[in-house]
Amino acid sequence: MYRTLFAISVLCLAATHSHAQSEPRKPNVIFILADDLGYGDLSCYGAEDIATPNIDGMAAEGTKFSSFYVSSVCSPTRASLMTGSHSTRVGIGGVMFPRNNHGLNPDEITLPELLKGQGYATAIIGKWHLGNQDMFQPLNHGFDYCYGTPSSNSQGFYPNIKQYASDCVFRNGYTRENVLELNEAKCPLVRNNVVIEVPADQTQFTQRYTRETIRFITENKRKPFFVYLAHNMPHIPLHASEKFVGSSKRGIYGDTVQELDWSTGEILHSLKRLGLDENTLVFFTSDNGPNTSTGGSAGTLKGGKGSTLEGGVRVPFVARWPDSIPAGAESDEAITVMDLLPTLTRLAGGEVPSDRVIDGKDIWPLLAGKPDSKSPHEAIYYLRGRGVQAIRVGDWKYRVATEKPPKEKRSNRQSVSDSSSKKVSVETLYNLSDDLDEQNNLLAKHPEIAKRLKQRMDDFAKELRANSRPAGVAKPHHSQN
Repeated sequence: MYRTLFAISVLCLAATHSHAQSEPRKPNVIFILADDLGYGDLSCYGAEDIATPNIDGMAAEGTKFSSFYVSSVCSPTRASLMTGSHSTRVGIGGVMFPRNNHGLNPDEITLPELLKGQGYATAIIGKWHLGNQDMFQPLNHGFDYCYGTPSSNSQGFYPNIKQYASDCVFRNGYTRENVLELNEAKCPLVRNNVVIEVPADQTQFTQRYTRETIRFITENKRKPFFVYLAHNMPHIPLHASEKFVGSSKRGIYGDTVQELDWSTGEILHSLKRLGLDENTLVFFTSDNGPNTSTGGSAGTLKGGKGSTLEGGVRVPFVARWPDSIPAGAESDEAITVMDLLPTLTRLAGGEVPSDRVIDGKDIWPLLAGKPDSKSPHEAIYYLRGRGVQAIRVGDWKYRVATEKPPKEKRSNRQSVSDSSSKKVSVETLYNLSDDLDEQNNLLAKHPEIAKRLKQRMDDFAKELRANSRPAGVAKPHHSQN
């Protein structure tokens, strides 16, 4: 009797252990975000003067998406990644600057918080750019560790709102004494809210971020981890380490991109060396379209950074996870940066917040290459500032933007202040299936389609205003001179 019961107990324990062993481990996630990288800046997306063999390899071993949408400038895209919502919905309408006293509200439920709740170790390495005061920093938004810059590498910071490490490195004439006398110091390097170098040596950003990423995943290899690697490059000022200067055919811009490619390769090699490759989901993308004045390219797309034309908001997006995401696949289904929060939260076993509007959708069927999977979005909305500027439904894109009219020859008597030099509202309707570079305005041919899309866009704008959430607000951190 007792032997029988004992045998049954052993069998039950063995079955339970076997079931636990067969359950897949939660995937590690590395989200790599370039800054101002364009649709035409990777060789797997058509660049002929920049070599990106490691990112190309990611695409060959994973899936390349050709209709991945972000915001037209950086802070809004980062807010959408963190919250799964349109940036305007969470009060982040544009680029943030050191003088701003608002940031990502601490009441927002962020992607790293949701993953941390599922046992993940979380780190941001690189650029944050969602608020300058401590209350807005990554450690207050679900990250266990942060290393990088609080804002863009072109921006400074107010020295009196930061702590300094005892061994902080002061460069270019800065000292512990005079840095606090400055109204605005140049871009710092920060670890866990403490300044460790000012101004930062920007030629070493990509090298340092790569080492930090590999160190973090090595130290946390025995549990699931989420690394948000937010590079500063190729945002201006452009810098590359000595090894990569002169390495590309597109000047210093191309050099910075080729160093980002090297960094991606180093991280992928480390995953294989650590035995983590098969259980790590890696993404590579950009926060907005390129700064075309400094060497960036949107490829065949029209427009660039700051624009709601396709070149400003459609960026490269590559996803790789061996045996889970199909190799060598391509998809033109429309997806967005907001979709990462619900997708990754559910993959990790968590639940998406139900007490607020989350605009992102679960795109795992598309990532996994499931047959006949389609975009979960009925419409893609293009926001600029706090307004809605365009909408895409299927292949149709309707846009209303304030622009300068084409330059015309003016008589000697015509004043430069005449209305001809003022911005005007321009309506356009494009069919992206055969006019991806937005050259053929079909508004006159299809006014009924334009009217329908405009009404839908206006309805969404009303809903957005009705269900928005405020940014966080801090006390002013300095007196204006």
